[in-house]
Amino acid sequence: MRPSVIVASIGMLAVCGGLVYMQTTRDESETAASAATTQPSRTEQAIAPTPDQAATTTATASSSVVTDTTVATAPPSPETVDQWIKDTQDSDPKIRAAAIANLANAPTAQALPALSEVLDAGEPEVDRHIALRSLHALALRDGDENGQVRDVMRRAIYHSDNDGVTQTAQSLLDDVEAAFAEQP
Repeated sequence: MRPSVIVASIGMLAVCGGLVYMQTTRDESETAASAATTQPSRTEQAIAPTPDQAATTTATASSSVVTDTTVATAPPSPETVDQWIKDTQDSDPKIRAAAIANLANAPTAQALPALSEVLDAGEPEVDRHIALRSLHALALRDGDENGQVRDVMRRAIYHSDNDGVTQTAQSLLDDVEAAFAEQP
């Protein structure tokens, strides 16, 4: 056999092996991606109630005769908001995450300094993302005529030490800006 035929055969064998490898790894990555989408993120796990809390909430809700529609629309009391603000510094991550998420329902004037502090000193993988989502909800609910909420979000973009926080902040800020641009 000629050496050129041998080299060509080895080259074709290498190409076929590469194609098989690519097909195999693509199937594995699709399987991993679909498994990852079915599992909740760390943020969702942090703010999701435990089964005991969910059972207690369900039992309380089903035994209640009064409809909660008026309670859901009522603003939180100042004492409740103060407790949420204190809980943003709690050592328990579940309490901290719930408090940060609840600040989305607080008056902007009270929630903004606490959420800003969380963005500066909170846990980057969970707390800061929840704080950004709360800021997003505040801006969409109350508007942001003076730009303070958006300024806090911009500061998170430019001064964050975590790329995930920067990306989340940019995405949510873009969403807020688009929502305000659509308003008359």
